[in-house]
Amino acid sequence: MNANIKKGLVAVGAFAASATSFAQAADPGVDAITALSAQATTYISAAFAVAVLVAGGFWGIKMMKKAFSKAG
Repeated sequence: MNANIKKGLVAVGAFAASATSFAQAADPGVDAITALSAQATTYISAAFAVAVLVAGGFWGIKMMKKAFSKAG
């Protein structure tokens, strides 16, 4: 592994550790975000499912157009 990559990973790890310890301080904003975490996860999962369905629909329409153009 490249030395610069190792240094970057160490820096990112140190930043993540300090950010985690900073965020765990008694902060009402962090507490509110943490309380909404489960609900936000549900909404994000639902939005991702809808996005997958829409993308699949467009892909299916594209494939059907391709199949019908070859058939006739």
